[in-house]
Amino acid sequence: MDVVIVTAGGMVKRTSADDYRQQGRGGGGIGAIGVGEDDKVVGAVKLSTEQSVMVVTKNGTAIRFAAGELRAMGRTARGVRGIRLKEGDKVVAVVAL
Repeated sequence: MDVVIVTAGGMVKRTSADDYRQQGRGGGGIGAIGVGEDDKVVGAVKLSTEQSVMVVTKNGTAIRFAAGELRAMGRTARGVRGIRLKEGDKVVAVVAL
């Protein structure tokens, strides 16, 4: 299983769910994605590489792609552009299909 994380700015990242297993008892959490100051995480979905991901924007634009099309990355990577946004638009939802 993998985790796909999407930001409001349209960045998308796939990481193996195993990368998020807590090590030790520090309780400080585990970094999941590098996010710019002007961006924020909109959602994360757990899915297999055979499933698809749909990213939806505030203005009604959507894109659907196979999770396997995304290259798996390390926990702190920023990700790749998943959707190109028009001025004033932002991602508001991510759904596993």
